Amino acid sequence: MHRLLAVILLAAIAAAPGAWAQPASQSPYGKAERRDPVFLRFPEMAERYWVNSETNAASHKVVAVPLPRQCAFVYADSYSRGQMSESEVQQLALSNCNRKLAELGPLGENYNVDCRCQVVISNETYVVPRNVMPDASYGPVSIFYRDDRGNVARLNGVARYGALIGRDRSVTFNVENLRGESVCEGTFTNEAPGSGRFSLSCFAGKFSGNGSYQSRMGAPNDHIVGRGQTGRGLPIVMVIGLPAQLALNTYGGI
Repeated sequence: MHRLLAVILLAAIAAAPGAWAQPASQSPYGKAERRDPVFLRFPEMAERYWVNSETNAASHKVVAVPLPRQCAFVYADSYSRGQMSESEVQQLALSNCNRKLAELGPLGENYNVDCRCQVVISNETYVVPRNVMPDASYGPVSIFYRDDRGNVARLNGVARYGALIGRDRSVTFNVENLRGESVCEGTFTNEAPGSGRFSLSCFAGKFSGNGSYQSRMGAPNDHIVGRGQTGRGLPIVMVIGLPAQLALNTYGGI
């Protein structure tokens, strides 16, 4: 009986999403590279992982992000200290990723999938299949605007956009609603480091807006805030990178 319970417990632990990651030496998924989308999405992480002399020299280096790929708008990178094992560094990265995700609040207004942190890179090797990794930048998005009656309306969903905002002159983005339907398309046009102009068109051209945007770095999370006017000259605010409730509480007053 005790042996049966032990087997069941081990199976439950192994099946728990993100509870375990295989050692890099046992992974068949190949090496990570500096120009992979996940590092372009998080340049500060890329600097620590590939360039910084202290962290780059660590015996174990681990990256965790929420999956599936559209959930990958936060990350945690952990590096060995002293005699830490690879498994210990993996668990630290996973714990830090879960904490960051929880601090941002509920995701149900933006996502119809269960976003869960998972170790994805360990010691410069993918420990998940490459095809589950984000192939662009993703983040929860909320668009606040005033309708013709002066009421504040809101559109929540997920944004997908190019990873090099601030480097490329022009970056396109797409917004999907909770049902996974594409409802908006737009463009960021860079004018200065971390700022520029945006335009968007939604619902097959029935709704549009344009204005200026800024990339906000640091706590509570790196994100993008755009402010401007709709096609009818009414206020519009677009927030990418914060869940709906946090975006509403921080920027929803228009």
